[in-house]
Amino acid sequence: MSRHHHKDRLTLNEIHDLLDDIDQETVRVAINPPHEEPDANTDCDSDASDDEVTCNPDHLPRRILSAEVNSIANEEPLEENEDTNHDLESPSTSAEPPKKRKKRTRKYEWHQNKIRVMNTVPDYVQHQIMNSLNSKKNPEDCIKLFWTDEWIEELCEQSKLYASQKSLPSDHVTPEKLKVFITVLVISGYNKLPSRRLYWSESPDVFNQLISESIRRDAFEQIMHCLHFADNMKMTDDKFYKVRPLIQHLNQVNKPKYSQEFYSIDEVIIPYYGRHSSKQFIKGKPIRFGFKVWAACTADGFLLHAEPYCGLYTNISDTGLGQGPNVVMEMVKKINLEAGQHVVFDNLFTSVPLLEKLGDQGIGATGTLREDRLSGAPVMAKKIMEKKTRGYMEEAFTGCIPVVKWKDNKVVAVGSNKERKTPVNKTKRWCKREKKHVEIDMPHSVKVYKQNMGGVDIFDQQVSAYRIRIRSKKWWWPIFAWSVNAQVTNAWQLYRKLGNNISLLDFLRHFAIAIMKEFGKVMV
Repeated sequence: MSRHHHKDRLTLNEIHDLLDDIDQETVRVAINPPHEEPDANTDCDSDASDDEVTCNPDHLPRRILSAEVNSIANEEPLEENEDTNHDLESPSTSAEPPKKRKKRTRKYEWHQNKIRVMNTVPDYVQHQIMNSLNSKKNPEDCIKLFWTDEWIEELCEQSKLYASQKSLPSDHVTPEKLKVFITVLVISGYNKLPSRRLYWSESPDVFNQLISESIRRDAFEQIMHCLHFADNMKMTDDKFYKVRPLIQHLNQVNKPKYSQEFYSIDEVIIPYYGRHSSKQFIKGKPIRFGFKVWAACTADGFLLHAEPYCGLYTNISDTGLGQGPNVVMEMVKKINLEAGQHVVFDNLFTSVPLLEKLGDQGIGATGTLREDRLSGAPVMAKKIMEKKTRGYMEEAFTGCIPVVKWKDNKVVAVGSNKERKTPVNKTKRWCKREKKHVEIDMPHSVKVYKQNMGGVDIFDQQVSAYRIRIRSKKWWWPIFAWSVNAQVTNAWQLYRKLGNNISLLDFLRHFAIAIMKEFGKVMV
């Protein structure tokens, strides 16, 4: 390796050829990510060479063999008693499995005395809806709270900048036509056609007069080709750089416009089946492939904050409690929960230290607990409790946290820093033996969880009901379409909060017609 010391970076292929010449020398190799040229088309999916990558080191594709690498060689072998930096060592190839790091878990003092439980979460004080919203009497007034003029102007500016960089025509990219463009996307959610060009077809079976008289087909396609949200020349390592302005705008306009007691935190999957390094696969979900988004909603389905998961570049602060608790702490901070308000989440996020930390802030929290996160609570083991009759429950306390274990069809454990087992409620379950519904006991904390956990699921169901059907080959298009559906769904939720009983479909149709008539131009 001495004859190559003058060169800091070699290709993987050169390193491979030199390995045979090394005699008792330790070499560490790190493959650098491919460099994107300024004119690279980063809007499209990854190329087909991704399919060539295998786990066989003897059969690597050309783009990996030609990639630059950083190599560090140790001319002299280290002595056995010499300190080494284990973080830089190459993985061991010996048959001995690596030693597992022992988790440092805090020991809690558990007891059964209800009187000793500390109540750190105050009662919730009801707030009224913002007075500035009472003047919003029409669906189009509510949608304009989310499609702000500043946002539309920014989209026009970034789209024209992208068009100039790619030498594309952009004379139709105006704020008025952009509003009509987005409205056409919304219409495609409830008026589906197999091809977007059919909306302008003169055939009587597919002709859409409203769209045809509001925007020309060529103008629509020009906006679709130019649409952009961030300057490519200022691109960073953020995998979601191109859509980061969309997420920021969504979180800004979704700030709480009315206050309530219960909120829920969960994950949302945006369907995507192309190639992208941030695409996730979650087994058992209705949508298994797509982009994962952490979401915080009210208990009735109003989205307050969304944060896409993109590994290292996910905007979630580390609190030292783990990934799930980190998400909860970040969401509580971003939606500005006050003392007395209550957040609900499932066992992906819940831990006893998290409940304790939220209790110290005066914020109520309730969530299901996994069997390995009970922190030593003296409750009956899951296998033993499964043999009990339905309705059996046990409770243990530590500090401000009661943990309740309950036997339903399956055993479930619920932790909370405010709710307890009492008052015990009744719920109906089907009994196969008696062939009828019977009443069984249900802990109060379980009832609170069941009533308020579904906020994110309600929002996700409403978004998917009339999801935008017009598609594009650009990887960020599903995220853009989802953000538009999310804003429309929130506008509908807000319109109903103002006392209007209207279905989501009627709301979509009403504001779509109004926007098209206001900003659309009649064809001549």
